[in-house]
Amino acid sequence: MKVTKKINNNVAICLDGNNKELIAFGKGIGFPATPYEITDLSVINMTFYRVDQRFYDLIGDIPENILEVTALIVDQARKCLMSPLNPNILVGLSDHINFAVIRLRKFKKMQMLFSYDIEQLYPKETELNNVHSAHNQELPKCCNNSYSNKSCANIPKP
Repeated sequence: MKVTKKINNNVAICLDGNNKELIAFGKGIGFPATPYEITDLSVINMTFYRVDQRFYDLIGDIPENILEVTALIVDQARKCLMSPLNPNILVGLSDHINFAVIRLRKFKKMQMLFSYDIEQLYPKETELNNVHSAHNQELPKCCNNSYSNKSCANIPKP
């Protein structure tokens, strides 16, 4: 895998063996000067294919810890919902979480007008949404008893 552009210390834009572009997550993959070849693929934790290039600059503006927790949320959502997700969800959800964290710091509490309706219409997705704290990167169990799924039973903390 060839790293073509650094996004931050742990996220980079890469080309796989088939010359397909992807976003890769891995400890320290953004440190070396680009371009370079990753020979030990075990350093890669997650990959996201088909992310729209228009979002690359936005990814660079999102804090690293927000990107990392969002990648874990998206990974668990794929497993729990058992359906394909839009490849751009990583960027959109990261931006959303980042904005929510900023808003929380600035305004402390804010009432969500449609939260009850959303919870009733999308119970499984709402359960995935119940992130304890993006700052600490803690994730809850994504599926309760009514949505039991072995891959969702215990989400490891990063």
